[in-house]
Amino acid sequence: MIPILEGAGFEPFKSWPIWRFLLEGLWISVQIALYAIVLSIIIGTVMAVGRLAPNRIVHWLCATYIEVFRATPLLLLLFFIFFGAGRLDLSWLRDIPLLWGLVDDRGHLDRLPAAVAALTLYNSAVVAEIIRAGILSISRGIIEASRAIGLTYLQSMRYVALPMALRRMAPGLVSQLITLFKDTSLASILSIFELLRSARQIYDSPLYNNTLEVLLIVSMMYFIPCYALSLLAQHLERSPELRAGHEKEPLAAPAAIVQ
Repeated sequence: MIPILEGAGFEPFKSWPIWRFLLEGLWISVQIALYAIVLSIIIGTVMAVGRLAPNRIVHWLCATYIEVFRATPLLLLLFFIFFGAGRLDLSWLRDIPLLWGLVDDRGHLDRLPAAVAALTLYNSAVVAEIIRAGILSISRGIIEASRAIGLTYLQSMRYVALPMALRRMAPGLVSQLITLFKDTSLASILSIFELLRSARQIYDSPLYNNTLEVLLIVSMMYFIPCYALSLLAQHLERSPELRAGHEKEPLAAPAAIVQ
């Protein structure tokens, strides 16, 4: 019989397999976060530009997307997407080279893509509002001037508004990405062996019985990348280029477009 250790403390962390198990969970958390970050920025940018569009239909659709998903609890989105998509037959995705890994053997949406989808829906709505606020902080005269020289709405957003707004919204955007990384811990409810789920697998074992010690180590593993991103946000706030973006708002457009 395996002896039960009452309060093993930090003793298990002297073993490399324990660290390897936790690092594997951390890597899964990082993968989920990276996929969700990229998708959230892309979708959030589209929704922010769409919400400011002069077309009422586009404005209404983007505003509805933002308000609905921003007001929906992330935990509810995780359940809704995973269990809701579980009723759908998505086996046809296997025939698409880049999407075959999204479904499991039964043809249902896999756990990890479901977690990425939920994080993307929620955070893209929040990111969209951050980007929209950055665009609105730019002087209206600059946008009107870009339209006056012949740029379309999308061109003025792409070449004038978004580059200038990026400098201003960068600190808030990084802060939201920190929140997104921490929210990957919610994926543990879908039995994904990310960092928190891996930690639970350890402290639930009667061999160790060291819940507090494991959670303390895991909290430090969350803290290190989050603190690195926090330092990045602080650097952006103190950046001379960022301050120059507030003080000086040059209007620049590619010559080919103006012609």
